[in-house]
Amino acid sequence: MRVLLAFVLLLGLSVLATKEPEEVKIVSECAKENNVHRKKALDLLMSYRLKKKTHNVMCFINCIFERTNILQKVKEKVVKENHNCDSIKDADKCAESFQKFQCLVKIEMKVRGIDRG
Repeated sequence: MRVLLAFVLLLGLSVLATKEPEEVKIVSECAKENNVHRKKALDLLMSYRLKKKTHNVMCFINCIFERTNILQKVKEKVVKENHNCDSIKDADKCAESFQKFQCLVKIEMKVRGIDRG
């Protein structure tokens, strides 16, 4: 989970860089393809803030998971944590990806001692 947070932090910092790394391009493409405003997409990835959960937002997360290996990296890092994020299944791949994202965020908040309510 720390990798996810590190990825999100690096992603945020990379937005400020003059050269757009591949991850930022993917985020931008996924946001555009799923009709998610770029600021909303970056807020979700950088600070986990989300005012309204829509199917477009869920598909945005699914797009990122499909186009990057971030989900695999996170799974490898949270192996030591007791979690069941891998067991999440849903016929709707967008909903499944979003639920896994929420599960991993919850683990990270627990590890960091942050209560998000």
